[in-house]
Amino acid sequence: MIINWYGGGCYKIATPDFAVVVDPESSESGRRLKGDLIIKTKSNLEDAFKNREANLIVGPGEYEFSGVKVRGSGIGGSKAGLLTAYKITFDDLKFGFIPAGEADLTDEAADVLSDADILFVPANETGVKIAKRISPKIVIPGEENQKKFASDLGQNPEPEEKLVIKRKDLDVIEGMRVVILNK
Repeated sequence: MIINWYGGGCYKIATPDFAVVVDPESSESGRRLKGDLIIKTKSNLEDAFKNREANLIVGPGEYEFSGVKVRGSGIGGSKAGLLTAYKITFDDLKFGFIPAGEADLTDEAADVLSDADILFVPANETGVKIAKRISPKIVIPGEENQKKFASDLGQNPEPEEKLVIKRKDLDVIEGMRVVILNK
């Protein structure tokens, strides 16, 4: 499985047969991405109903698409619209996604994300707090303050172009590892 970051909150998680793209509109290069499944952590429900794509997930709920399981939990609203935290179970790995910004997790969202193997968070104080609360094997900060985020968690990783990961790779990780991806 290959994980790439395209800036903002836009990530692509891909196997040779399937690709999940999260928040493509949050990045200039992400807007051109194609995926088998598109997930939006920030959404305007009116727009979601206008653009009903079969492979688009918007808002809280439980979904399944081509064997990929998705569970969304609302964490509030903002001027940008509805904010949703997601857990995606894909190829025997569990990914947690937190929308960019300052919104904290609700207890329900924390419960949904509690067993995430890899957690994608904003690179801010709220993201640090959420990473400590969920304590995944790998945490990947987005946005611009990635080095400070890693430092706040006592780490200093070298940026990587992409993350190539398998289930067995997680078994050897002690504690929580910060991975910084280049866009």
